[in-house]
Amino acid sequence: MKHTFVLASLCLAAAACVTPEAHRQALGANSALQAEIAGMAESQRQLAAENERLRSQVADLSKRAADAAWIDEQKQKLSSLLAKYGAGTPAADSGVELVSTPEGYAFRVAGGVLFASGQAALTEQGKKTLADLATSLEGRRVRVEGHTDDVPIQRSQWGTNLRLSVERAMAVADFLTHTGGLPANRVGVAGYGEFRPAVQGTDDPARQKNRRVEILLLDP
Repeated sequence: MKHTFVLASLCLAAAACVTPEAHRQALGANSALQAEIAGMAESQRQLAAENERLRSQVADLSKRAADAAWIDEQKQKLSSLLAKYGAGTPAADSGVELVSTPEGYAFRVAGGVLFASGQAALTEQGKKTLADLATSLEGRRVRVEGHTDDVPIQRSQWGTNLRLSVERAMAVADFLTHTGGLPANRVGVAGYGEFRPAVQGTDDPARQKNRRVEILLLDP
């Protein structure tokens, strides 16, 4: 008990030796330390945010580089197609031309090459043409679009030009997927009948030009 009393007395004496100025300085040093710790925490937060930004930027640049490489590849493929089929000029004996549309490039195949008059079954020449064309469509998304001239159907089983255009587009799409090897989930179909003519006019050359199937390249 005696020793305890002595120790307590010494502690009180030591506390009494701390001057108000020293106490203020101790408090100031503690506040400065706390501020320094807070500043370090903020710097660490900013560094983490900057690191995340740079990581995102690197990922974005990597994606852009990959996209640029893909675009260059597609441009090279398109250049090859243009050299093979020409632009706006049917390739010899194929009845195929590569044309520019508001939605992109499309292969335009003459209806007379693909089908007999009023029919939706592919001719042998049509199958050969599509088989050759399928190699140029590998890896692409496409939409097969059927078109007719403006002469109303009178004795055909199809009833309307719109129905005939859809059936012809389906026949081409089926060939491209079943024989040409294109994945079915990358081939769409549309039929427009006589409502989207390639050229204006009601004479035989214009109507022959409008009877066609177009294979639209949906990839950029």
